[in-house]
Amino acid sequence: MQQIIDHKAVDMADEEYAYYKKLVEEFTVGMANGKEQFRDLFDVDGDGCITFIHPPIRKEIGWGVLFFVQNLMINQRIRRMERQVGQWVKHLAATGSKNGE
Repeated sequence: MQQIIDHKAVDMADEEYAYYKKLVEEFTVGMANGKEQFRDLFDVDGDGCITFIHPPIRKEIGWGVLFFVQNLMINQRIRRMERQVGQWVKHLAATGSKNGE
């Protein structure tokens, strides 16, 4: 499911989005909005997968936020690979291929 983070559609599982909301809450202190931790932090492709993480040079980012975004990027790649392998398996089963022949 895609969720909006910093005006970007990001592919996230429900658990990941729930944790994102917890991080935003944790980093919201006084006038500082926790969503600012995610501003200009990463780029996404057309599928909502993070392609590049680039923490701003002149702004501190919480370690928890950075680790979360890195982990999210890894999880997205693994989910993408799982879908591709599943498609290949279905294709092989449909064509009657056995043992990778």
